[in-house]
Amino acid sequence: MLADSLALVEALCEAKVLADSDALVEALCDADVLADSDALVDALIDAEVLADSLALVDALCDALVLADSDALVEALCDALVLADSLALVEALCDADVLADSDALVEALCDADVLADSLALVDALCEALVLADSLALVEALCDADVLADSLALVEALCDADVLADSLALVDALCEAEVLADSDALVDALCDAE
Repeated sequence: MLADSLALVEALCEAKVLADSDALVEALCDADVLADSDALVDALIDAEVLADSLALVDALCDALVLADSDALVEALCDALVLADSLALVEALCDADVLADSDALVEALCDADVLADSLALVDALCEALVLADSLALVEALCDADVLADSLALVEALCDADVLADSLALVDALCEAEVLADSDALVDALCDAE
């Protein structure tokens, strides 16, 4: 009936057919209106159905639209829903989309959300995603975010993640980031 997905969403909203955002998303999905997740997110945003990014994430997750965390992050980024990396991380965490810190970091990296490693570390820390410094280091390493050990140390220091230098060294060692003790010392010194 309505070939234009935006027109469909706007028509449903103006008619106040589906006041509940969850119901709106579910109805659109059940009807196979928008098979492309990007198109679904774009249409909902353009129609100003869900102004709150957290509400958007909640609605999409509750409706099981995007079971794949990578797809969810990519769709939200492609639609320019969350330009602020911190807002993206907070919305995903608050919605319990990615309870596993490794999965969160991998999804954000795979989607090229945060090209700047420092921005990634800052966003994760400010959102209190990874309160445990060791978990933060391990998640970043497992996701191959920072292949350069010096870059990893600098990013962690600049972001004030580990104020205690001993804790920083312990975390890096336990995570086996820098197997070579000389390299560890060099990296820590260069980052000072």
